[in-house]
Amino acid sequence: MLGNIFPLDSSKPFTTQEKVGHNRYHPEIPPVETVRPGDSVRVDSREWFDGAIKNDDSADDILNAPMKKVHGLTGPFRIEGAQPGDLLIVDILDV
Repeated sequence: MLGNIFPLDSSKPFTTQEKVGHNRYHPEIPPVETVRPGDSVRVDSREWFDGAIKNDDSADDILNAPMKKVHGLTGPFRIEGAQPGDLLIVDILDV
């Protein structure tokens, strides 16, 4: 296992992380990391509201959720040797 190639600090917004993700898939967005076929890696991912929903049993989190916020996505990642149109198989080992 290569370890966590996309760590997130939950005390910071997604846009201020060490590695900033993206908000759409586009070929001009550069990859944040390269992975070889067969590598096992860990990546952190942020939920849609970027930490606005807390584990405090308060309905106010939902009432005041930032509904117009764009969901930040983890990545993108370059897969060594992959070409546009290739089919990639990803096994999720743990959540």
